[in-house]
Amino acid sequence: MKVWFILISILFGYLMGSISFAVIISRLKGVDIRKVGTGNPGAANVFRQVGKKYGIVVWILDTLKGVFPMIVAGRVFHLPLLAVAATGSAAIAGHCWSIFLRFKGGKGVATMGGVTLYLLPFLFPLGAILYFWVQKTGRRPSIIYTAFLIFFLSCYFLYRRGALVIFLPPSQFVFSTKPYLEILLSLIILFAVALLANVSTIREIRKQWSSK
Repeated sequence: MKVWFILISILFGYLMGSISFAVIISRLKGVDIRKVGTGNPGAANVFRQVGKKYGIVVWILDTLKGVFPMIVAGRVFHLPLLAVAATGSAAIAGHCWSIFLRFKGGKGVATMGGVTLYLLPFLFPLGAILYFWVQKTGRRPSIIYTAFLIFFLSCYFLYRRGALVIFLPPSQFVFSTKPYLEILLSLIILFAVALLANVSTIREIRKQWSSK
């Protein structure tokens, strides 16, 4: 029976992620966000093209659509952590390849932030700071690598103090008696989906800096 709950949870995560709040809110303001600015249906483009407050609203909603399916998976269906992480990954995939936008979408940054908020609440502020640091410095590859290193080292040291698992019930950790292993596997799943969704962006960054 739990297998069905896992499949339903993943499908629910994907459908939640597929809701494009950027498109909905920008259309309410008479703008097709896919035809202005960068054309990306995400919070940043709404922020620049429609208005700051609307961009912030989209960012919050895109974050929540990463958090909410995971809460349902963990607290309602009582699924193990890896299944909860798969649900969060499905939400990210839905944002990036929305069924409502003919399998197109945004870059999944805010939704990824929501997933991080559920899994690693104490690292959420650090993740946000590192993201804006990378953007401000022109997305240099060395800065990106450094940001990842800082994030994972912080993850390790916070785990050592027991801070990472304080909001997650012990019943979710079924793969190992060491919770950090399941958290690490969950992060690998999430980053794999995020990288697949941003292949074109990664190529753009590599091309940009290889020519300098």
